[in-house]
Amino acid sequence: MRVIRTGSGHRAGVRWRPGAGRAPALPAWARARLAALKLNPAARRLWEQRRPLSEAALYIGFYLVYLFTGGLAYADPRAVGIANGERIAAFQERLGFLWEPGWQAWAIDHIQGLVVFLNWAYIVTYWPVILALAVFLFLRNRQQYYYYRTVILLNLTVALLVFMLFPVASPFAVPPTGLIDTIQTFGPTAYGTETMANFYNTTAAMPSLHFSWTVILGVYWCRTLPGGFKAAGLLYPAMTFFTITITGNHFILDAIAGGTLAGLAFGLVELARFLRRKTQREYPPA
Repeated sequence: MRVIRTGSGHRAGVRWRPGAGRAPALPAWARARLAALKLNPAARRLWEQRRPLSEAALYIGFYLVYLFTGGLAYADPRAVGIANGERIAAFQERLGFLWEPGWQAWAIDHIQGLVVFLNWAYIVTYWPVILALAVFLFLRNRQQYYYYRTVILLNLTVALLVFMLFPVASPFAVPPTGLIDTIQTFGPTAYGTETMANFYNTTAAMPSLHFSWTVILGVYWCRTLPGGFKAAGLLYPAMTFFTITITGNHFILDAIAGGTLAGLAFGLVELARFLRRKTQREYPPA
């Protein structure tokens, strides 16, 4: 704060505002520190990489929250997850759309190669696609990157609350469904082992992030790809829907919840953008 003297001899404070002239000068010791840091090659490289490092720290933080919030609400989230899975199966059956067991049985009996394909699709078309697109957007279009990253993180924040308060096991772990884990049955069996289960939440089936995030990527492709390639934005989440249900990893209701959550996240981001534009129109910067 810059201090001036008034005519009466009293001191009056004038608070600096951005855009209202020069910013307050840094103390001499701070200027000396900054000058020394600028001459340090390691510090200069670290400063140049601050944005990718901050993004990586953000993702690691959300991943740790994802891992450690699973057991906060219940002493035995696995048992609660199975019980909730039974409730979802019973609810779908009452409404007449517990179709997953029939789909899986038909695929195993008639086109077992399709089951193996969907097993691989469950793995290969999820994280590899999401991470590759995130890196591409970060390097090529930072504005789009931050938009879709915000949508996904809002989506994940709500999902984490649901995972904690309403854990749901995968359908293949819910005995009344009769579903099997096709990945462990037909391969690749290295995925989803007991050791690997330490690195993800086994009761995080509702809502399905697998479906929710592919819907978000589908929206991106529908908006940006040219001509007939926009169809990828519909085919990708459609394939994911059958992948997650036929492999026994998610209920249909999990996918419905995931798609709804994706729509909610887009709605919140668009609302925030609308309010920001409205504020800028009403109160333009000086």
